[in-house]
Amino acid sequence: MKSRGGHMKMSHMARFSAVTACIVLFLTATAAMAENRAGAVTVSPFLGRFIFDSDLDYNNDTIVGLGLGYHLSRDLAAELSYGRIDATRDTPAGRVDGPVDLYRLEGLYHLSDITPCENLVPYLAAGLGLMSFDSKPDGGGRDNDFAADYGVGLKYFVNPDVAFRADIRHVVNFRGEGDTSNHNLLYTFGIALLFGGGEKAAAAEPEAAPAPQPAPAAPADSDGDGVPDSRDACPDTPEGVAVDKNGCPLDSDGDGVYDYLDKCPDTPAGAEIDEDGCPVPEKAELTQRGTYSFGNIYFDTGKSAIKPKSRPVLDEAVKYMKENPGVRLEIQGHTENVGTEELNQKLSDARAEAVRASMMEEGIAAERLTAKGYSMSTPAAPNDTKEGRAKNRRIECKPIR
Repeated sequence: MKSRGGHMKMSHMARFSAVTACIVLFLTATAAMAENRAGAVTVSPFLGRFIFDSDLDYNNDTIVGLGLGYHLSRDLAAELSYGRIDATRDTPAGRVDGPVDLYRLEGLYHLSDITPCENLVPYLAAGLGLMSFDSKPDGGGRDNDFAADYGVGLKYFVNPDVAFRADIRHVVNFRGEGDTSNHNLLYTFGIALLFGGGEKAAAAEPEAAPAPQPAPAAPADSDGDGVPDSRDACPDTPEGVAVDKNGCPLDSDGDGVYDYLDKCPDTPAGAEIDEDGCPVPEKAELTQRGTYSFGNIYFDTGKSAIKPKSRPVLDEAVKYMKENPGVRLEIQGHTENVGTEELNQKLSDARAEAVRASMMEEGIAAERLTAKGYSMSTPAAPNDTKEGRAKNRRIECKPIR
């Protein structure tokens, strides 16, 4: 056997040159722009050829393995790999199997900015490792040699997560016998799969949407009634008061007193009113039928209860009776024509009796007052209008001497 410090044969160098040429030709195709990225984990299965030093008894053979790496930065990475060489040995007894295991821990430095093609990334590699192979011709034991390697590689990215790679290494194993060493050649082809890491090639950011225009300022509305000051005829309406389209409080009965101030919001049209929107008490007037009419004693349709706003009118009637102590009155109740005759008779009786009771409470003797209902038999106005029906819901008093 030759000395362990031997050299590679020229045939090995020729193979080295041929392999290098093949790698360059293989990786000159075009692909999408991509590159290494910091923090990425790489998984790299590979297949290649291991050329042993001629001083070793091994025949050159195929190597199959797997590398696991981590990118400390875009350009600097560490990689741990394992390869198995299905080698054979020439022994006095003949050729026998002698598989060799190669373990390596390498540092890779990528030269990302030196090529015009951004997808093509060369790199330098160097590392330490272990070669384990049979120590005896019959395979009865294994030797583990310390190893060191250096070399170059090339990656070609087909997308941000996949790259083809080719590597060449000069592998030196140091024998324990006499401090000898062997010089071997390794070349491999494989794929590098990248997982995780920093940002991939950034997609074009969409153009920022134009800033929204500020909403036009709402027109001023000092009293908050929903009618802008520019067309509010009553800009100081109290909060919560219902208003019309001009911003003024509602006046349902049209008497000039707003509803929110009107204590008598359904005063008949044309009636004289006081500051509270209630009718001014009228003097007793003699009708054409010889009765006195005390106007504005109000009742709801179908009701006999006197409305509170009729109090001033009743006070006028009581005053009249007190000023004329010799007068006796027949209090006559009248209705509109809504409902049956029987119903309106009962209703007119009840209304007349309600007025009689009210006057008695004010000190008018019962014997001076009688109550009688006349139903709808003697209307004071036509019943075909709302105003007319309101006038027919009335009380008249006939003096009795």
